[in-house]
Amino acid sequence: MVLAPFFFLVAIFFFAEAYSLFESSRKNVSHIDIAKWQVKVNSQVLNGSVASFNVDNVEWNNYENVKEGKIAPGVSGHFDIEINPNDTETSIRYDVEFDFSNLDESQFVIDKIEEIDNKEIVRTGKYTYSNIMSLDEIKNKEVNTIRVNLSWINDENNNEIDSLLGSVPNNTLNIPVKVTITQHEDGETLTEYIGE
Repeated sequence: MVLAPFFFLVAIFFFAEAYSLFESSRKNVSHIDIAKWQVKVNSQVLNGSVASFNVDNVEWNNYENVKEGKIAPGVSGHFDIEINPNDTETSIRYDVEFDFSNLDESQFVIDKIEEIDNKEIVRTGKYTYSNIMSLDEIKNKEVNTIRVNLSWINDENNNEIDSLLGSVPNNTLNIPVKVTITQHEDGETLTEYIGE
């Protein structure tokens, strides 16, 4: 009975010591800051790393024989894909894949796919175009714009199928596009596509 209070005090001491060690270790949890990742494609914030959409807003050049805002054989135009890593804290790679299967090659021609503002883009697949934006470019608030130039061929042999396109009210061209954004890894390079 005499030793019971002594053991009780010793137990309380060890318990208090263990609890203080637990508290001190809990207070020393380190915080890891994660780099921000927010990329916009054509002004829309990317949810994740892939955006898929249909381009239906081609900017057609005015042609004196066609009503303004409308297209017909002989008219050319373009559409843009804008990559804006506005709030991203890593360098990025982007791959833009076009699906031109809805365009009849006898009617429509893709004249050129380029990056405007004197930037270079690499063709990495049959219809895939890629580039890398460095962290310095992102810090400088640079935006990369891929421009697709296309034309509707004026060929008398196509009169029947051209007329079919024009006979559908409010008909538009739809071009599916898939944009994939990934973090650029050190030493990663873009390999040019060799093919058609």
